Amino acid sequence: MLDTESERTDLRDDACALQVWGFPVIFAQRLRLRFTDPSSPHSQRPSTSAGAPLNCLGHQRELSNPTLTAGVAPNVDTLYSLAFVDLASGTFELRLPDFGTRYYSVQIGEADSSTNMVVGQRTHGSRIPQITLFRPTSAPTEVADGWIACRSRFVMIAIRILVDPSRGGDMNTVNELQNHIVLSGPPTPPAARADLALSNVDRSDELRRPVEFLAALDQAIGNLADSDVPSWVGKAYRRLVDALDRDAPEHDIASGLQTGLGDIAAQVKSMGRIVNGWAINDAGADFGADDLLRAAVAYSQIYINPAAEASYPVCEQDEEGRQLDGSNNYTITFGADQFPPADYFWSLTVYHAQGLLYANELDRYAITDRTPGLKHDKDGSLTIAVRTTRPSDETTPNWLPCPPGEFRLMLRIYGPRPGSWSPPPVNREE
Repeated sequence: MLDTESERTDLRDDACALQVWGFPVIFAQRLRLRFTDPSSPHSQRPSTSAGAPLNCLGHQRELSNPTLTAGVAPNVDTLYSLAFVDLASGTFELRLPDFGTRYYSVQIGEADSSTNMVVGQRTHGSRIPQITLFRPTSAPTEVADGWIACRSRFVMIAIRILVDPSRGGDMNTVNELQNHIVLSGPPTPPAARADLALSNVDRSDELRRPVEFLAALDQAIGNLADSDVPSWVGKAYRRLVDALDRDAPEHDIASGLQTGLGDIAAQVKSMGRIVNGWAINDAGADFGADDLLRAAVAYSQIYINPAAEASYPVCEQDEEGRQLDGSNNYTITFGADQFPPADYFWSLTVYHAQGLLYANELDRYAITDRTPGLKHDKDGSLTIAVRTTRPSDETTPNWLPCPPGEFRLMLRIYGPRPGSWSPPPVNREE
């Protein structure tokens, strides 16, 4: 038992700090387990999922919809081809076809939710050379072209390919491109006992229950490079484990975990700079030592691209700082010369507060630069109606349905051009 209030406060502080640091690491681990499904790795996946067994490449054959709940803030612009690979089993080679002028990218994500690198149309044009992924046991003196050294044991390979719904048959064209992507490497290993155990733990429990949180954190840390784990993390983890061994009340640790979650959620509203109610993270995936920024990004949009590849402004408040809520009606107006400055594409997507797509009568989850039938004003501007109920027939073409409760908006700007452009405010109709 704990003897003093000071000791209890220390436990709460340790738990809060570990939640902030560990949230992205545990969530990245959870994504791997959800997509690889160690208890049934070869089971049939829905067409909206790119899940596949460990060390295998899976293909998303249809754009995301509300049935996809494996991650957070899925996009409805690109199809994914996805693999989680175990570099402890060997090296992996990736070969891609020629994409012509179509946007595509290959992201290599580390197990701490950071991005190792992104290559694709921006860096190589229509086709990239073969990529080889490996995990060095020591720092290599020289790495050959195309060889990518990864820090983590488990690495994510995420290939995004743009789909244009306004072009008939474009989905089939992208599916055929996916068929020509080849990942070579060691086969799927037998499921690890620890992965099987973790895959049966509820996500809410590993966030909020001390025993489950510490077990998930311990497993995740073991798959990271030593250099990615600050020394204080191990010490704080040990103090919490020792406290539980001494029968310390779990509620003090649980309270700290909940405080950490609250800090992360609050940071989502103010990531980077705030302009017209939008939180704009100019650092992209370059988190540095900012643990809270890394956690907030994972909370709202895990595994984002570097800033040179894409920008992801997030909005949870209207022009007066009030929480976005579907009990109100909103409009967003892009001036004729004030559309998102994207070399490749842009989109505006609406999500539940938890980061999932909203099922609606139009099956419309975003308005994009490829959305057919939008109605522009005479001056060339575009006003988008964000609301739960159907507007008048005149504005229905520009209707972006939102949930009846709290929600968030996300802009995606791929190939962001340099300059001082800012998203317009979200105006609440009175």
